[in-house]
Amino acid sequence: MTEDETPDLAADYVLGLASAEERARAEDRIARDPVFAQEVESWQARLSQLNTEFDAVTPPAAVLDRAERSLFGTPQRRRGGVLGWLRRAGAGRGTTEATVRGVPRPRFAILLGLAAVTTVALIAFWDMPLYRSGPPLADLSAPDLQITIHGDTQRLIFRRVSAAPDPEGQSYELWLIRDGQVASLGLLAPETTEVRAEVRAGDVLAVSLEPSGGSPLAGPSGPVLATAQIPSL
Repeated sequence: MTEDETPDLAADYVLGLASAEERARAEDRIARDPVFAQEVESWQARLSQLNTEFDAVTPPAAVLDRAERSLFGTPQRRRGGVLGWLRRAGAGRGTTEATVRGVPRPRFAILLGLAAVTTVALIAFWDMPLYRSGPPLADLSAPDLQITIHGDTQRLIFRRVSAAPDPEGQSYELWLIRDGQVASLGLLAPETTEVRAEVRAGDVLAVSLEPSGGSPLAGPSGPVLATAQIPSL
């Protein structure tokens, strides 16, 4: 790391993106290089503003574990990311500064702010609808049922627009038709149904009305209410 790379190293150090070797190098430079120490303080001051709009929140350990596994996988990583830095900072590692409950004072406001932002972001991510914004791939429309379809070649999202419940004792079932072959995509949920399936342009999607629990046959046993062809993906 050269002296010209001071801003990048300082930013990575404050954000927790630096590797163990880079953190050691940064802490050494903080002790001997006033210019670099000032750059670190400048980054800390910028990020501390994240704390002004949120109350202090400590995410449960299970939330952090699940988020890290989802984002980065289970194996050990050279770069711990912001979530990993939050844990290390919370444990008070790698510092000789005065601390508040094991967290360095200059980073205490940053920790609280990032913890709050991380928690809010995770909640927003889990609560956001499965369907994508923008125009749908296709629509399935019947007199008492309207469905918009979003997705890509690996996943389809069937969003039920109409509020009418399933007819008593019956279920709506989704189908994929390709080259004359029919495959069930499962039952249509009351609001949004996510289907993981490999699809391509030209495939036909359909919805049928079946006995409760689905068709007893390999294909639709009840009336096919609507069909739609998938355009270019």
